[in-house]
Amino acid sequence: MLVKDWIRGVAIKRGFGEGMAEEANASIFTFGSYRLGVNGPGADIDTLCVGPSYAKRETDFFGKEDHCLEQLLKRQPDVKELLAVTDAYVPVIKMEFAGIEIDLLYARLHTAVVPEDLDISSVSTLRNVDEQTVRSLNGCRVTDSILKIVQQAGTDQEAFRTTLRAIKLWAKRRGVYSNVAGFLGGVNWAILVARLFQFYPTSKPSMALCRFFKIFSQWRWPTPVMLKPIERESLGFAVWDGSSSARDARHLMPLITPAYPAMNSSYSVSHSTLSIMMEEFGIAAQLCSELLMNPVVDWARLFEQYPFFTAYKNYLQVEVIADTSEDFRAWSGYTHSKMRLLVREIQDHVVVRPWPDEIIPPEDYIPEGCAEKDGRHRLFYFIGVKKKAGVKQVSLQEPVKVFKQEVLSWQHRKASMELRVRPCKASELPLWVHKAYSRTSSGGEEQQQDDDQEAATVNGKAPLEEEEEAAAAAAVENIAAQSSPGSPESARKRKREEEEVQT
Repeated sequence: MLVKDWIRGVAIKRGFGEGMAEEANASIFTFGSYRLGVNGPGADIDTLCVGPSYAKRETDFFGKEDHCLEQLLKRQPDVKELLAVTDAYVPVIKMEFAGIEIDLLYARLHTAVVPEDLDISSVSTLRNVDEQTVRSLNGCRVTDSILKIVQQAGTDQEAFRTTLRAIKLWAKRRGVYSNVAGFLGGVNWAILVARLFQFYPTSKPSMALCRFFKIFSQWRWPTPVMLKPIERESLGFAVWDGSSSARDARHLMPLITPAYPAMNSSYSVSHSTLSIMMEEFGIAAQLCSELLMNPVVDWARLFEQYPFFTAYKNYLQVEVIADTSEDFRAWSGYTHSKMRLLVREIQDHVVVRPWPDEIIPPEDYIPEGCAEKDGRHRLFYFIGVKKKAGVKQVSLQEPVKVFKQEVLSWQHRKASMELRVRPCKASELPLWVHKAYSRTSSGGEEQQQDDDQEAATVNGKAPLEEEEEAAAAAAVENIAAQSSPGSPESARKRKREEEEVQT
């Protein structure tokens, strides 16, 4: 195993004898969507490497020396596009391994030996470790806690997974799936779905989907969503406390992780993104209500793509440019992590809606002002903007300037790394933007064909295909079956079930 070869090399470098080096151990754990069983084709896999105290993050996991795991991975023929992000909130190695996108974190335990049967959910793993290790371990600990809580509620695991897949697909289609952009990411949606099943443990995915939108469209934020009471261990780590912490009290949509130390997993949500999500919850809740009572309505409407590039007349276009592929990966990743700052800077001036996914130009793209391709790497982000009611004129020059100063001051930035922000009208957007947007939000042509098949299934026009990335077919098939025409009593029963939903 690669990480065991790595840790033996670290042990030898530390002066351990051959015998002790052979017994050295490091372990790999998975977490996130993969661990929850809801990852789709092409999705990345979140992984954690747990090592002993003598293997340091800065000089053994990351680093330029031959013994470092970063360099060992670079030498593997199956590894491509490796990027070490050392200054992130949770430092990570991003790479493509045998065609699969991998995010690899590192946790350095306060022990000389990592046992083969390490119980990562035990609080004892947190003793005497640094904050970065706590944050790295929390991914696995939170995922395992969610699965345990769902099981304790008496919920069928497959019902939980089917519902979560459907919710994730809905969020991606509606443009509200991205923690980085100020919306919600995978663990956030998992916490919300797990909370739903605590309310309704035996709910089938069909009814769970409808109850989800009904409950959270009426949720009184910033009331936190918690799966269990917050634990206060004696290890000294700060836990989320909205009643006594001024910082925590400012959080708008707190979704509290169920593992110690409890944290708000949705701290990046802003006033604008919260408003967008609440609007989308309300639209989905109303649609579900109609679908429950009207079996002829097309259930695939719930998963319709948000018409982002026709919903606004004006946009902010953010262009990220670099000369080499390696520089571009680092620069675009850093810029993406800061996009929510631009939203926060401009939300006091205009109504704003960011599209969370990057828009990549075609290979034959010729930059504005150029006669031919310039050979540089680039991508675009777009933010829909419109004037607030009663406002006649608005300027975004100052908030955009503040954002650019923040991003361009990155300590690792090179002179060839550029950031351009400019306003553009919907009528000025080239055709390739619309095409790239459709591919991005639908998952590509192949995924779109699968989703079209799912829509046909709901209408009774074709047999059910295998579950794809978000497995919406399973949920909507159940909904369609439960919503089929029946007696007046069946209709009244569905109405009673819908009215049961309360926050």
